[in-house]
Amino acid sequence: MSINPLMTLLGKTFLLLVASSQALKLSLGDPCTVADYPKLCRRTIKGQTNVNAATDMAIKELMNRTMQAKDMAKKEPKGDGGVAVCLSTFGSAFDNLEKALKNIQGNDSISLNINLSAALTDYDTCSDALKETGEVSVSVFYKSAGVLYKMADNCLALSTLVKL
Repeated sequence: MSINPLMTLLGKTFLLLVASSQALKLSLGDPCTVADYPKLCRRTIKGQTNVNAATDMAIKELMNRTMQAKDMAKKEPKGDGGVAVCLSTFGSAFDNLEKALKNIQGNDSISLNINLSAALTDYDTCSDALKETGEVSVSVFYKSAGVLYKMADNCLALSTLVKL
């Protein structure tokens, strides 16, 4: 007796839907399951399970850390090296994050993605500038840029779950 191919297809579809539903439940209970750096994400959102609130919280924390890094960069000797690039890109990233918060409030998921992607690029540009100028030895900035990049990446991942 052979199994009807349609029944096999329906069975596979059902299993796929069940698996997708389980993954969705998991991500709704812990938004950080979608993040590339889940431990950092969980420390940032402090147990928040509402994805909109978690994304908002993650962006605000990233803004706070960006300002701290920018303040540290201002204390460095003036020049046009990697630290100067970081000072500029941290300002740009902060502006993009402010826009991202407004995008959440304005229910604009496309602009939210664009602004978070722009902030991610800003942090990456800082790291690249430090490498190119040989200022990786100014490890505080290099490490800061790396952490900020990871936080921005997590924000971007969380934004994919935001319900606007």
